[in-house]
Amino acid sequence: MKKLLFIPIFAFGITTYPDFSMCYKKYKKYSIIPISKHYSITAIPQKQYIKKDLGIYLIKANNKHYIHFKKSHLGVWIASITKNSIYSGNYAQYQTSLNNPAKISTKTKPGSIITDIFCHPIGIGVNGGFLSKSYIKKFIKSKSIIKTNPLKKIGIIYNKNFIITKILPNSIASRHYIQPGSKIIKINNQNISQNNIPTKITSITILQQGIRFTLKVNNG
Repeated sequence: MKKLLFIPIFAFGITTYPDFSMCYKKYKKYSIIPISKHYSITAIPQKQYIKKDLGIYLIKANNKHYIHFKKSHLGVWIASITKNSIYSGNYAQYQTSLNNPAKISTKTKPGSIITDIFCHPIGIGVNGGFLSKSYIKKFIKSKSIIKTNPLKKIGIIYNKNFIITKILPNSIASRHYIQPGSKIIKINNQNISQNNIPTKITSITILQQGIRFTLKVNNG
């Protein structure tokens, strides 16, 4: 009787990455994502939209079929899928607010579908992460940053780099001689991004002609 020889095989330092190709085939067509009977989300610039925020547009739509998002948990493999790209990584951080989206261990593409390895959709890609299931509903109901821009109430129009492009006449900003070309450094003594502009402004720190100063305001 012949003896069987068992040779143990050990693998060191080998990482196996999940295959999201089936999920890519399923979701790459969704440049506009139907999220409910009446709403869709897209990263494609729109002339008519309800709101633009977090790098995506919310638009009205009559959807006979729409995507049902599921909950997931930290540590699982997930991917951000668009027509021309797929980024995969681990579910790294839960979402805590609309301004603090859920995180993946790699980058996400705004307007992408976030899916787990079983091709279950779990969110929508935004700048800095993704909207998870419960926050997709909150995003629909939330007010648009564009429509409630507190800096415009003060008389300041600015670009994505927080460079002031226009000062509205007879405004708080015009009365304090703030000039186009100046840069907004802080609001309420806090560092800022497009996603965390406070709704109530008490101070603005500005760099104007090489001079940094703080303007005290009351934006109600």
